[in-house]
Amino acid sequence: MSQHSRTLAIIAFGVAIAVSGLALTRQVIAVAGEADAERLNRAILVYIAQRNPQAPIRAFQGFPEVLMTEAQRSNLDHCLALAQAEVESEFKHDAVGAAGEVGLFQILPSTAALFESKVGRFKRPVLAKANRDLGDLADPVVSTRFAMAYLRDIMARKATIREALTEYNGGPAGRHPHYYRMVMGAYVEVLEHPELKCRFREAPKQIPLLTLLSRA
Repeated sequence: MSQHSRTLAIIAFGVAIAVSGLALTRQVIAVAGEADAERLNRAILVYIAQRNPQAPIRAFQGFPEVLMTEAQRSNLDHCLALAQAEVESEFKHDAVGAAGEVGLFQILPSTAALFESKVGRFKRPVLAKANRDLGDLADPVVSTRFAMAYLRDIMARKATIREALTEYNGGPAGRHPHYYRMVMGAYVEVLEHPELKCRFREAPKQIPLLTLLSRA
């Protein structure tokens, strides 16, 4: 083999090693990412079980992944959406409100119907005692998808998350301004759980200018 051929062979071998190493690195990163996602999913389910020991966790199996996806689409901390679900239903997936709101995020069927073109069709509830059927909105996954679609629609019209949450709960007139404080109170409690990997992070404390000058 000529010197030129040996050089080309060495280069080709090196490229092959580099490519295989890159593929292995990507595979390792992907596996690690899946493990992290699985740990976060379990942490969310554990939190729900802690807050509502009667919650049938099997009904919530698909909820953490959808919560993360929908919160990201809405540019919200998933922990804020989790806090909102807690305030709305206390993590009771089959909760029914006085006005006919259904599910984890207590959304009206008539409101959910406005977003079927974006989210998909859903089975309507039948709330008559003789033939009671909560339909698809009692599924935490379905409830989350419709609730976040509704909240995104409001956020497109409102300047702040405070205004958006107030309208979500009380309509355009904002009849229940205390709702925002309730969600924020629940959010603060969620933030105390590092295993939930909330996006919010406390800003580092500013060192006073006089202190900095005295250290110079």
